[in-house]
Amino acid sequence: MVAGIFTDQCVSSTVRSLADESFNVLVVEDCCAASTMDLHNHELAVINMIYCHVVQSEDIAEFIRT
Repeated sequence: MVAGIFTDQCVSSTVRSLADESFNVLVVEDCCAASTMDLHNHELAVINMIYCHVVQSEDIAEFIRT
């Protein structure tokens, strides 16, 4: 699970690195931020389903059970 600031920088590079190492990565969308919502949303759209699954904090339990 990844959360943090600068979705388009730190979060994205962390997610890509973890995915390259064959980790199944979850990004908790509502626990991340970027300087603008446009940057935040664009980066999530880019990394979702390629490098990770973007989820809401309320949905984390569903992924942990599986």
